[in-house]
Amino acid sequence: MLQETDQRFGTTSWMWLTDPDETENDELIQPFDCEIVRMVPAQNAQTSPTIVPTGDEYQLDDDDDQAAFDAIHRTALARAVAALPHNDRIAAGGTAALHPEAEAEMGTGPAAAIGVNALAGTGGVSGCVAVLARASGDGGRWRVGCSHLSANEMGSLQEAKDAIDQLLTSLAAVSQETRNTPVELYVVGGCEDKNVAYEEFGRVVAAVQMRAADPGPGQVLLAGARVPACAGERYVDVYIGAGGVTYSIHQRD
Repeated sequence: MLQETDQRFGTTSWMWLTDPDETENDELIQPFDCEIVRMVPAQNAQTSPTIVPTGDEYQLDDDDDQAAFDAIHRTALARAVAALPHNDRIAAGGTAALHPEAEAEMGTGPAAAIGVNALAGTGGVSGCVAVLARASGDGGRWRVGCSHLSANEMGSLQEAKDAIDQLLTSLAAVSQETRNTPVELYVVGGCEDKNVAYEEFGRVVAAVQMRAADPGPGQVLLAGARVPACAGERYVDVYIGAGGVTYSIHQRD
């Protein structure tokens, strides 16, 4: 049966997986894309274990495997979200009167803007997620941005990482700021219904965690998340600005 190990996967909140009935003792399963790797022990105290790809992929062959995989990701996602520092900056509210300077559409890339009261956001977020960004700038202005990720952009961990990098690039391009302030990222969306895919939401959160752990300039903070944001036949509209993140839940037609 598929299960978590006690070994953390990189700089994320997720753990490497294993299946004692299907994998060797020195093999681990990547938690998002199910790649099987071999863990070679460190040679001494000054080195780290080496991860060697096997070229194999763990197969979710039956309903029990899929149920175990879903349960692992549901628990891991809830654990990751609960640990975030600024979930309180994501607030339910009225969004009908908001007029964002940057409106993102699903699967078309990020949108960004800058201003004292600038807003960025998107609507119709259901089985997908929105990633929203903001950073304080010169003269009391805020750089804000949003990406509305489609299922294809959450299909692998690398695709999720690429989408995050595109959003950060778009945000940086709106101005040449002299203040090197951290970029806050928020993940909002996902519908908890019969088709829910917790591993897709998890890939986005994990991708932001990995980007936040990168050394060097361009500091990033995964500030908060609300995933899944709704249930049943519903969707979310969500926007970010100087005051934080505002979202509203609506019934599908």
